[in-house]
Amino acid sequence: MRLRRWLPFCLFFLFVASIIVGSNVGRLRSITSLVNNLPFGDKCGHLVLIATLTFLLNYALNGRKVKIGRLKILLGGTIVAVAMTVEEISQIWMPLRTFDLIDLSANYLGITLAGLPWLNRNAVVDR
Repeated sequence: MRLRRWLPFCLFFLFVASIIVGSNVGRLRSITSLVNNLPFGDKCGHLVLIATLTFLLNYALNGRKVKIGRLKILLGGTIVAVAMTVEEISQIWMPLRTFDLIDLSANYLGITLAGLPWLNRNAVVDR
């Protein structure tokens, strides 16, 4: 039962990780140039990939939430947000990559959209 929840996330994580590593070492230039030639292609790619990754992690964690003050937030979204923030900032020091706040914003939008299925009024703020 647990494998059924975690396997999709693990496989998709490996896919996203391979895209990141391939981009870091310059192995995906033909694909990235194709995506970059599409209007908003790069930003849509960030949004879709990160939303899917976040949704699958939230699913694997069964919608588990963590409490920060009075706020309850999804653990999966929190993990992906931290990881993607670190990954985007790390691009500052990589010669083949470029830090972009709009890419980071597209990631955050994807994380937010992926959390919507687990959202309900009572779960967001303790009263």
